[in-house]
Amino acid sequence: MAAPTTRSPLPPELRDLAKAQLARVAELADELAEELTEKEASYRRVNEVAPAELRKVCEVNLRHAFTAFIEGSEVALGAARKTGRAQAMQGIPLSAVLRAFRIAGTFTYEALMERAIPPGLLTPEQLLPISATVWRIIDSFSDAIATAYSDFAADSARHDRDAVAEALLEGRLSHDYEYGDAARALGLPENGQFVVAVGANALPSHWRYVAHSLGTILLVPRGDLTPVRQSLSGAVGVSPVVSLRHLPWAVQRARIALRCLAPGESGVVVFGDRAVTSLVAGSPKLAVELSRMVLGGLLALPASERDVLIRTLVAWFEVAGSAKEAAELLFVHPNTVRYRIRRVQELTGRDPARPRDGAELLLAVEAARLAS
Repeated sequence: MAAPTTRSPLPPELRDLAKAQLARVAELADELAEELTEKEASYRRVNEVAPAELRKVCEVNLRHAFTAFIEGSEVALGAARKTGRAQAMQGIPLSAVLRAFRIAGTFTYEALMERAIPPGLLTPEQLLPISATVWRIIDSFSDAIATAYSDFAADSARHDRDAVAEALLEGRLSHDYEYGDAARALGLPENGQFVVAVGANALPSHWRYVAHSLGTILLVPRGDLTPVRQSLSGAVGVSPVVSLRHLPWAVQRARIALRCLAPGESGVVVFGDRAVTSLVAGSPKLAVELSRMVLGGLLALPASERDVLIRTLVAWFEVAGSAKEAAELLFVHPNTVRYRIRRVQELTGRDPARPRDGAELLLAVEAARLAS
């Protein structure tokens, strides 16, 4: 995208005089750098560390301004924006940057209007629109610098905030003062109650939260999770309520809660809502291995037959082993349910009605569901 521009022509009779000033822009840059050093403490420090850089910045911006004055063309503000970003990176206060540019503006005006124009060449009426034009360009440069500076500062603040959130969520903080600093940087109460939500998208504006790729930190007043469940949508895993210092632990629990949802399934799962599924989701690879061992021959069936038996087994578990109630859920006859449960028993060697066998089958079915 092209750099922003502003138009500001000079009258034709002044162009030769302005060209003469452009020809000595290197000398003028030296003078401007010296004046900035004398009048602004921040630039005095810059001059001590990098005098050539300060002089170069002065020359580049003077050259752009004089060229616009001479050619009557649109002046590109890219150099001004680059200057604003660079000065923000160096940590020079914005107030000092703007004061420096006003100094530079006055210097430019004097170089063009007072040094280049012989006394009596123009009447006051002729000077007025020219002066207005020159200051309009100077103001445009100042605005471009301020905008670039502010944009960089905002980006830097977001980056710093992300870095603090990452350190907090990854458990890289250890001292009390670090947690206090992190809370202040993120705008959170140090002694508040929080949850971590993984998979959360947009949240209502009234929530106090910090979004990060590792998880979203939500402040939970009074530890009440009801508003959290009501505010989130999609597929989201939520940790238990924890203190600031336990957020790394909460990240892991939120991830496990999210894995309790099967692929394509939506819902808000708080860690602990589905205890059995959480066990499976906490060690998914091991769970899949055990699932294959437990379900055995059932998994070897054609997909359509296998899925029917697994759905029947899940329904049977949900109604505490009642064939009649499971049949109502599945829209089949109770005897059909009983037949299918016997088939599961034959294929796995485990009786779902026995507590130990039932627990193993339930874990195995959950692992198969999450892996599907």
